[in-house]
Formats: sequence, structure tokens, C-alpha cells
Amino acid sequence: MWRESSRSCDECLRPEGGCCGSFAGWDSKVDDWLSNLALFFGLVLAGAFFGAVGTALVSVRRSRIRELGEQNGRLSRRAMALLEDPSLAAAAAHTLGLLLWLLAAATCAAGPGRWLGALLERSAYAPVSANAEALGILIAVTLTGILFILVAESFSRSIAAHQSERIALKTIGVSALVSWLMKPAVRLVAAVAGALLAPFGAKVRLSWPALTEEELMVLVEAGEEEGVIEEDEKEMIDSIFEFTDTVVRQVMVPRIDMKVVDADTPVLEAVSVIMESGHSRLPVIDGNVDTIIGIIHAKDLLPILASPEKREVSLRDIVRPAFFVPENKKVSELLAEFRSNNRQMAIVRDEYGGTAGLVTVEDLIEEIVGEIRDEYDHEEPLITIQDEDAWVVDARLNIDDLNEQLDARLPEDEFETIGGFVFGTLGKEPEVGDSVEFNGWRMTVQEKEGRRLRKIRIEPRREDEEPPTTGEGGKGEQSASAGQSASG
Repeated sequence: MWRESSRSCDECLRPEGGCCGSFAGWDSKVDDWLSNLALFFGLVLAGAFFGAVGTALVSVRRSRIRELGEQNGRLSRRAMALLEDPSLAAAAAHTLGLLLWLLAAATCAAGPGRWLGALLERSAYAPVSANAEALGILIAVTLTGILFILVAESFSRSIAAHQSERIALKTIGVSALVSWLMKPAVRLVAAVAGALLAPFGAKVRLSWPALTEEELMVLVEAGEEEGVIEEDEKEMIDSIFEFTDTVVRQVMVPRIDMKVVDADTPVLEAVSVIMESGHSRLPVIDGNVDTIIGIIHAKDLLPILASPEKREVSLRDIVRPAFFVPENKKVSELLAEFRSNNRQMAIVRDEYGGTAGLVTVEDLIEEIVGEIRDEYDHEEPLITIQDEDAWVVDARLNIDDLNEQLDARLPEDEFETIGGFVFGTLGKEPEVGDSVEFNGWRMTVQEKEGRRLRKIRIEPRREDEEPPTTGEGGKGEQSASAGQSASG
């Protein structure tokens, strides 16, 4: 099994195989074992080192690096630039670390893998002995992969993530050198990967965020549990993350709640409408809400009130241009447009060109900081406790807010408001006393204004009660009743 050595015996000066030549091959094999293992573990440690460097570079806080750069004059501009944008250096370090691990696997396959195959040749089990060399290599490479996961992925990167600042600063010279040496290889790999992923609409990124949105939210929740972050602060952070996914339709004042003034309304009467509404701006319509010609501002009416001779001026002459937006526009984009265009109000159009509602800067800010009330706001709370296990809610209440408050688990995809859910589930125009059920909750129409739902009573259905008869809109667990059971 062992290869013949070309060494001579030092004592008898005869070729190997003579008096003590049988030990020479063994000594040579031991040397091969030690050198192979030394090379293998050297490659393993080097791969783990460069993997840790790459992790440290993408984990280090940029703000902290800037602070250290100002305090530490020894950091060169090149080093600071590398730490400010470490994407290429991190990719180069990770690529080099992976190459070293592949070399370690090849070394293990060429040395211990073949030696293990030689041992397996002695197996009495024919399939093992027949494929001994391949099995030996497979076992060696598998053990190398396990070692890679334990050392590189779990151990070295965990240390690098917790000591990212220290490691990044200590290895800045090595990182710069590796970045320069591996730049062509990294660019080549990125180009090939980009070409392969292009048909699927994916892009290759050399950089990645140190913290994902999900990880950051976990940290926020942990901070609240530890008392570092207050509950209202956490709610504001949650609202900021949700803000970018919210569309105008979800925050606008619906068409039916809009306060408007006709273009032919006398100025004094328009002033009265503004004072009663409590708003400083009102849309001006030309006959109906779908024909909005502009916005009237209370400040524009003050000079007219001060000059009696100007009171005959038409609203058409002082109206300001209206700003129109689609109802599916992201509120984050709308807020940016409000700021750049110095606007405070926008008219929301539906897909058919009709007026869906209006939205103001205050509506957008309230999505982050919560409800803002001034001296003109006298609205009732959206949720009030009526009995021990019953609540009366405004039909305009968003379903997601209701689910958050009462854990009702109502579907949030089909309907925006609880009133819309009741209407859609019944499948007909609701009357006072009509009720629907879903997931063990009974929702009963308690108050209407014309055709519009105003108040809905919500209560858990008792187990001894029989469910209402299923209505036209009922599906699955939801049911409806047109009777007067559970009215106000």
C-alpha cells in the first residue's frame, strides 16, 4: 500500500528495502501525512480568517467608522474610503475565503481521502471495497464541508459580527490588498452570475445590508421588552416601516366625507362653510364632486372680507389649482411631492377619473405619529366599550386597526373598513339590526345615516347561541342574518 522511498539507509548505505529499508517508507508516509494535514489546516484557518474579515467589513457601523476616523489620524484616506464602502473588499475577502476552502477540500481529497480509500479496500463488504477510493474522497470532502460550516459559518463569522469594528480596523491593510488582488475575479464572478440571473429578473449585488428589516424589527421588539424603547416609540418605528407600503387609498378622506364648496357660492357663504368645517382649505366643485376646479384657502378670503367692495368676487377668480393623484400612489412618494411642490392637499382620483377622496399632509403624518387633533376636531373615538364583552366601532374603522385592537382576525385583503366588510358579507344593503359572523365574532349594524353605515356593535358569539342563517354574501365561517337579533 505504501509507496517505495528512494532514500538510502544511513547506517548500511544500501538502497531502501535492505536491512532497515522497510521503515524508510513508513517514515516517508508519516512525513506526507503531517505535511498534508498541516497544509489542510492552514488552508482551513486562512479561509476562516478571510471569511471573518468579509463579515466584519459588512457588519461594522459606518457612523462609528467616521467617528474613529476623526479621532484616529493614522487611518489613511484610502482606509477610510474602504471602510465607508466595503462592498468590494468584503466580496473579495469572501471569495478568497471560499477559494481557500475549495483548496482545503481538494487537499483533503488528495491526501486523507485516498488513504481512507486504501483502508476501505480491506473491507469485507464487496460494494465498499470495489468503490473504496471514491468513498474515501467523498467522506473526506463531506467532513471538510462540515468543518467549513462549524468553523467559518458558525464560529469565525459569529466572532466577526460581534467584534466587527475591531477586526475591520486591525485588518484594514490586508483588506485593501485582497481587494486589489481579487478585484478582477470578483468582477468576473459578478458578471457571470448577473448573466445567469438576468432571465429571472434578479440582480447581483456586491454589497448587502448588515441588518435586514426583519432583524431590525426583532431588535426593536427586544428593546421594548428590555425597557430601552417605549411602547409609543416602537409603534412609531412600526409605522415608519409600514409607511412605504401604504397607498393613498388607505389614508384618504373618502368622497362621502369630503367637505366641498360650489364655485357659484357667494364669498360670505363660503366663509361660513369653512368655519363650520374647521378646515383651512376646501375643494371647489362645479356642480358635482367629480368636477373639482381647484382649492379655496381661508387666507384668500380674508382680504375680501376686509374690503366690502370685493365681496362680489366669484370663487372662480380666487381658486387655486388642484393637485390630483391616483388612489394607488404610495404615500411615501406623495409626501415627497407635497414637500417639493409646496402642497398641503391633493384630490384623489379613481381609475375611472372620478373623485375618490382627498388627502392632506396631516393625513400622511398621522400614519407615522398617530392621530393629531386640534381645537376644531371633535370626532368621537373610533372604538368605544359598550359592555363587558362588546364594543361599538365606527363603520369607517380600518380592518387592520380593528384586528390590532381586538385580535378579530378579519380578512384585510378584500375590504378596507369594517363597514365595507359587513356590507360585502351580507350581500345586500344593511339595515339596523342586521348581523354577520366571522371567526366567532358577531357584528351588528347599530346605526345608519341614510344608506351609510355609522356604528357597528362587535361582540364574541357565545357558545350556547345558534349561528345566524347564512346570507348571500356568506362564505366559509362567515354567516349573515337579516333579522333584528342583537340590535343596539
